[in-house]
Amino acid sequence: MSTLRVSESPEWIKEKDFTKKELEMLKEILPFYVINTLQENYSYRGISVTEYGWSDNVWNTGILKEQLFHVANLTLNYNLFMVERLEDMSEVCNQAHLDDHFYQYRDQERIAIYVNSRSNLVLSIFKHIRNAFAHGRFVMYPIGDDYMFVMESVDHSNRSLVVKARMILRGSTLINWMNLIRKGPEQGEVRKRRKK
Repeated sequence: MSTLRVSESPEWIKEKDFTKKELEMLKEILPFYVINTLQENYSYRGISVTEYGWSDNVWNTGILKEQLFHVANLTLNYNLFMVERLEDMSEVCNQAHLDDHFYQYRDQERIAIYVNSRSNLVLSIFKHIRNAFAHGRFVMYPIGDDYMFVMESVDHSNRSLVVKARMILRGSTLINWMNLIRKGPEQGEVRKRRKK
C-alpha cells in the first residue's frame, strides 16, 4: 500500500482552448462548485446546504446522499471507492480503474477518493471537485450531447504531489447535482435562501 504520487504536468492534461460549447457548460457549473462551494471555508462566497433549505444533519440522514448517488449511478465499492488513509489511494485507484491511465477509460462514471476523519463522503467529493476545477486538473471529453469530465485532486506533500481523488463524471451529473442541491428538500416549492 502506498500513496499515489503524480507529476505537476501530467500528459493527460493538455493545454488547449475551450470550445464555445465547453465554455457554456463551465459557465454554468464553475460558480457553484468553485465560488459558491458547499465547503464554506474554501471560499468567502461559499454556500452551505442549510442555505438551500436542507437540514443541518442532512449528511447523517443519507437522504441527499442517496439522491446524489442515484443521479450518477454510484455504488460504494463498485464504482465509488473511498479510503481514510492516503497510503491506500494507490490500491483503491487500481480497483476503480483510475490508475495512471485513468483518463483513457471514460465509459463509466466512477470515483476514488480520500475522506479525512473530519469530513464525510459527499462533502469530500464536492471539495475534490472544487479542487480539480480550481487548480485546472481536469479535461472535458465530448460524449454525444454531454461531456465526460476527467478530474484529479492533489495536494503537496514532501516535495511532490499526492493524489487525493480521481473522478470521472458526466457534465450532466454535475449539473443535476447542482440543481438537486439548489432545489432543496421541498419539491416544487419556491423558497428564499436563508441568510447567514
